[in-house]
Amino acid sequence: MGWTEFIAFSINGLPPGLISIIILSFIITLLQLLAYKKFSDQERIKELKQKQKELHKEIRQAAKEKDESKIRELNKEAMQINAEMMRLNFKPMLITLLPLLLVFWLLRQSYNAAGIGNIIAWPWQLPIVGNGAGWLLCYIIFSLIFSILLRKIFKIH
Repeated sequence: MGWTEFIAFSINGLPPGLISIIILSFIITLLQLLAYKKFSDQERIKELKQKQKELHKEIRQAAKEKDESKIRELNKEAMQINAEMMRLNFKPMLITLLPLLLVFWLLRQSYNAAGIGNIIAWPWQLPIVGNGAGWLLCYIIFSLIFSILLRKIFKIH
């Protein structure tokens, strides 16, 4: 089976391209998450997320008490935590960005070459997406699902 046949593969009446985009979404998401886990400090991220939860509870409590100065102080601390989390997430994002752009370009070329437009079609016209989901929208949907599942399985924060 060649690449174009894999892209257009269909069984049991499923739309052409659906099986391939599910498989590719799983593989790409898995590789992305493994790179994220390897290149990020998971322990520090876990600590920061726990701190964030505690801060949000304190902010809600201060809001109930209407203590504006405490709310400002806690918000400032929360912003510092968010900034540190962004720094921790930046390295893995940069490492995966260029390969991901290349993969998207290849997928676009492959699905166009296989003549696959909408993988999932619906009878009405929606703004932006039109009357169906092409490979990119299907990829986004499946990668979100796989990301949630794989993050739980691999305990990625």
